[in-house]
Amino acid sequence: MNWVLKASDRSSQRQALARKWLREGQYSSYRYFVETCQDGKRVYLRRPTFLNKGFDFQVNLEGFKSTTRKAIGVTREMPSHPDIIKDLKQKLKRRPALRRDMYEAVCKVYDCVEPDKILARQPKLRKLKIGLPIEKTLKIIKWLFIEQDLTYWLGTGRNMLMSAIENKVFGIDSLLYEK
Repeated sequence: MNWVLKASDRSSQRQALARKWLREGQYSSYRYFVETCQDGKRVYLRRPTFLNKGFDFQVNLEGFKSTTRKAIGVTREMPSHPDIIKDLKQKLKRRPALRRDMYEAVCKVYDCVEPDKILARQPKLRKLKIGLPIEKTLKIIKWLFIEQDLTYWLGTGRNMLMSAIENKVFGIDSLLYEK
């Protein structure tokens, strides 16, 4: 099922997801196509999953193969937090001059700005040819942030993921999440 979620803040994103899921049929599984990339590949959500008593989802990208997660006998299209951190680190290592632009782009996704809007304002990021296209990376991050907002309802999940990105990719000791 195709579905678009464009909301300017975390609370609106969570409310839209909750309303959508309240309309789901009992004992049913869903695949929501939520983003389409320039190459036609789609970011999709699988619901329900095995965590949080069914009030969660998996973020997937068509054709993606995790390099950090070992799937036994199964091809998983589900990027993990370590996959995204590894991808961002590779980009930064090969193109250190884009550090500020990359960090600003991730911060804007954290602040609920749509990835396509970010890339329209920072077209030089589209030239990154390391790992995943930056468009896919940012769209995955968007949905990983939303997933964390649901998993950690009080707001700490988005902050934990952002802190991990800041620390592991950009070498910033974040104040977003107190350990």
